[in-house]
This record gives sequence, C-alpha cells and structure tokens, in this order.
Amino acid sequence: MKKLLFLVFISNFSFSQDWTFLGSYEGVGRHHPITFSNDRYGYVIAGQSADGIYLSDVFRYDSQDGVWDQLSDFPGGPRGYSYGVSDGTYAYMGFGSNSSGYLNDWWRYDLINDTWEELANFPYLGRDHPAMILCDDKIFVGMGSIDSENLGDWWEYDILNNDWNQKANFSFGDRHHPFYFSINNIPYVGFGHGNSINNNIVIYNDFYKYDINSDNWIQLNDFPSEGRVAGTQFSFNDKGYVLSGDGDDHGPLNSGELWEYNPQLDTWNQLMSHPGGARWAPGSFVINCNVFLTSGFEAETGIYYNDLLSLKLSEECGCDDEDAYNYNSSVLFNDNSCCYVAGCTDSNSINYDDLACFNDNSCVPIVLGCDNVYASNYDSLANMSSFFTGPDYINLGSGGYHYNDLWDMVFNCNQNVNLKSVDIYAETPFTTQIEILDINNNQIYSSSVDFDIGFNQIELNFMIPEGDNYKIGINGPNEGLYRNSSVSNNIFPINLLNLIEITSNTTDSPEDYYYYFYNWQLEIECDFILGCVDEFACNYNVLAVNDDGSCVYPDDFYDCEGNCISDIDNDLICDELDNCPEEYNPNQEDFNFDNQGDACDGIFLNEEFKNKQLIRTIDVLGRDVINQNMFINIYDDGRVEKKYIFK
Repeated sequence: MKKLLFLVFISNFSFSQDWTFLGSYEGVGRHHPITFSNDRYGYVIAGQSADGIYLSDVFRYDSQDGVWDQLSDFPGGPRGYSYGVSDGTYAYMGFGSNSSGYLNDWWRYDLINDTWEELANFPYLGRDHPAMILCDDKIFVGMGSIDSENLGDWWEYDILNNDWNQKANFSFGDRHHPFYFSINNIPYVGFGHGNSINNNIVIYNDFYKYDINSDNWIQLNDFPSEGRVAGTQFSFNDKGYVLSGDGDDHGPLNSGELWEYNPQLDTWNQLMSHPGGARWAPGSFVINCNVFLTSGFEAETGIYYNDLLSLKLSEECGCDDEDAYNYNSSVLFNDNSCCYVAGCTDSNSINYDDLACFNDNSCVPIVLGCDNVYASNYDSLANMSSFFTGPDYINLGSGGYHYNDLWDMVFNCNQNVNLKSVDIYAETPFTTQIEILDINNNQIYSSSVDFDIGFNQIELNFMIPEGDNYKIGINGPNEGLYRNSSVSNNIFPINLLNLIEITSNTTDSPEDYYYYFYNWQLEIECDFILGCVDEFACNYNVLAVNDDGSCVYPDDFYDCEGNCISDIDNDLICDELDNCPEEYNPNQEDFNFDNQGDACDGIFLNEEFKNKQLIRTIDVLGRDVINQNMFINIYDDGRVEKKYIFK
C-alpha cells in the first residue's frame, strides 16, 4: 500500500461556507471517476485520463488524518464512464466502457477489509454513464448510452438476493449522464443529454422522482436555471444537490454551480459555486457534514484534475468533546474535527507548531532583517535573516499544469531583499529560463534552470532593489508548470513578511490565477564594512568586520605619525637608534667611530679654537708619514683633514 501525505491547513473552527482546497492524490487527472465514501474514507477509482487511457487505480482519502492511500487496482479492469454507490460498509459498482466495449459487470467492495467480490452481471446492455441510486437494500440503475444511442430503461438490483429486475421505463425522454440522488430512500432523476432534435442538442432541465412501491414516475417542477449534464450529485440531511457540469449547449456552465433541492417544497436554491471554472464529469462524496469534489475536466484551462476540495454543508457537524479546544456544545454530529493540540498555527512565526490545530495566541511574528550586531545594517528587531514564506500551491486553490510562457506574477519590493529560491512543480523534465523584469520591462535578472518531474527548489539569489511592479516569469519553453487556476477572492495582495507583495498576474484576469512560483525564500543580507581589522595597524577601522588586506604598520620604533615612540633627549632620533640617547645629538657625531656618540664619550669638536696647529701627520693606517700621496693631518683643536698630493 502506497501512502501519500499532504498538509491540511486549519485557520479557524467557526462555520464558514467556503470551499477548501485539500491537495491532490498522486494519480493522474481524470474524468468520470467512480466515487463513494463511508463516515471516514472517500474513494476515487478508475476513470479516463487526458490521454484517453482507461484507468483501474484506487485511491482512498482519510478525512481524519488528511492522507491518501493508494490501494490495489480494481480487479474488474480499466474503465471510464462507470459509477458506484456505498452504504458505508459495502460499495457497489460497474458498467462503463473500455477498449473492449461496453461493460455490464457488477462488483461489491468491502470497505472494511479492502476486498472485492464479483456479483451477478447486469442482464441487459452494458452502457456509459447511467443513473445509479441506492435506496435501502435496493440499487436502481437506468438510462445511459451506447455509442450515440440514449437509453430509458430502469432496473432494480436486490442486494439481499443478488439479482436484477426490470422496472417501469423512464418515459420522459431517453438520456445519458443525468443527475440523480436519493432522499429518504426515494430516487430522484433529472436533466441529462437527450436525443438531438433537428440536429440540435437537447439538454434537459426537467426533474422526476420514482415511486418504488407503485413502480411509477412522478414529474416535479422543472429546474429554475438552464439545463445541464455531466456534473456530479449527492444527498445530505434530507436534501439533494447537483454540482458543476455542462450547460444547455453542452459547454461549461459559467461557474461550478451548486444547487440544493428541497423535496418538501419541490424547490431549488443556489449555493456557493466551487472555485475555478465548471467541470465536466467530476466526482464527489460526502463525509459527515462535508461534501468533497474531485477530478473532472475544466474546459476553460484544459486541466484534468486530480485534486480534492471540500465544503461544509451544515453547522450541525463539529466537535462534541468537552476536552477539545474546539468543543462546540451546539453540534449534533461529531465530524472527527476535535483538536487537542494548542500552539502557534501561523507558519510565518518563529514558534510555528505544525502539530498544533488550535491557535493559542502565542505566535511570535517573524521580522526579517540583519541580525548581526557587527553589520552596518543591523536591525535590533530582527529575529531571522532568511526565511521561506508563502504562497503554497495548496493554499491557493485547485490548479493544474500550464504550457506557455506568456504570463508573469507582478510584485512590489518594499526594501532591498535577496530572492534566494522558489519552489516550482514541473510535469516533465525540461530546461528554460526564469527572469525578472523591472517596471519598464527591462530584464534585470535571468537564470537558466533544469526542471525534474515534480517538486523543484530553484536557487536564484536575485538581489531585488526596493521598487514596484516587478515581474517574475518564464522566458523560454514551458512543457508543463503547475499554476492555480481558481484563486479565491481577496487573496491578493499576498504579503511576504512585509518585504514583498505579490499583487496580481499579467492576464486579463489578474486575480484569478497564480503562476508557478511558490514558497519564496527571502533573505536580508548583512552589510559588512571591509577594511583593516588589526587594532595595531595605523589604518585600523573599528567598524570593519572583514579584513581587506589593507592594513598599514609603522616602521620599528616609530608610531603611525612618524614620531619616535621613545626619544629621551628629544633629538628626533629614536632611543633604539640613537648613539647617545641621553644627550641631545641630532647629528649623531662619532669622532672615534666607537658607535658611542661624541656627546657621550667626551669627544667633541672645539668650534671656538681659531689658531690651530698641526700636531701630527699619519697615513690611513695611523702611521706617521713624511712623504705620501695621501695623508691625514690632526690638529690640536680636534679637527682632522685628509689631503691628497697629485704630481
């Protein structure tokens, strides 16, 4: 058994008639799935893919844990245009068609033990999209089509005896793909696609109920809106419902309309449409007070869905456990929504708890900024410098893969920020470019990316300056990137930690679609001053954090101003270099060359002696000489003269 997990985001516990997007099952999108449920699990079986492939896979949704399980394939083989019903313990299904033709087989599925049993075949013609209605221990099947021929027969299957019996035909026009449901064990059937008249399509808006005891059909009030076909239907709390489908021209309805039928008054009331465009041949099931919509084809976008949406139909369901945080004393039915874990449920908080289902107001908002005290742009309020922040494809509603590069997302940047990465989901592997344009549509960043199938976290590291009306998009081939095609009202602008606001897309419906780029990783980079960080250097910069190799140091014994560190005699000769550090001798005279200055060894010139007398003549070796080419005269005033004789 393959288990598929996705997150369900809970915002509050008050009743709200809003559709909620719950993610997708892992199988391919499809039309005409077989759908049914019990009080916990919903099932999606078989159907036909976008490529026309008949399917036999089985997916089970756990409404308590929010997970999908992929079970063993349906043993009856691949098929489309088939239907099923469930009494909560067993499900019954059959009919439809595949590449072998039209099917008349009949199966029972044990929802508790996950086992299949083949029952007595339907004794007449196999067919596509008949009506199929469970009423107590009977299942009624009729109408449908074979090739271009519509049918109007009506049959009863006896669950206890495993046999089929034909009943009174439906005499109000043969048709296929009608809407149908059971209210208080009474079958209701109407609408659908009839036989063409003068080459004109006939889509009905009439409505009937079948009296089981008298084997008789009773006409009811016509539906108050246009005829319709190929939607889905269900019953809940003594009322019937029809959802989505095509209109009276067999094109999609203007929206995914939801209508409620009141059998006591024989009236219809329109409720909230599901997000996005109307769907052809979706499936639905009911668990507790919630209806779940899945699969189907949206003509407006060309998407074959594999998603799951839900709508709460009544305030009567909720949590009746007094120990739960969301206990509601007014509910009549426990819908397994009780919450026992309190904490911060805001994912944009530093203390976000993904296990919490009840917000205890403990959230500490993330403040993105430079948190390094040594940086020039240090922000004392910042508690994170980098963070992943919305939007998530689950939060934005249903969608599918999209195949052109014409449309971008528009955003404003409130301060300089680094867009480190984004998450993108690809249908196939391919290579393209991600670009950012400025307000004048000049490309300021571009990066080549290689996509794998499915999830891709793409490193960008685009430093976005403060400014408005930037655009991020694809520049190059697009072989299938996920987008949301039915964004709920009031989603835009999408605020990313007060740094970026995603305001719209660039289509003619700027707030209806969200393209490609999810879970943005933003970073405020710290600005570190470069310079000399050695406090002993002459150019030490107390603000510098990173050394740039520019340090300058003084010569030995000097300070950075060129002054001697030690100069006792103030002769501007550093003591370590002075030949007589204690006596002022700026000229550093050393008459006898003993490395001790004359001022210290008592030898110095008598500058006031005027009548000097020659007292000795020597050569360079100090020997007395009388006749040499070069000699040295020493006078009694201490002067010395070198003389050269040139002949």
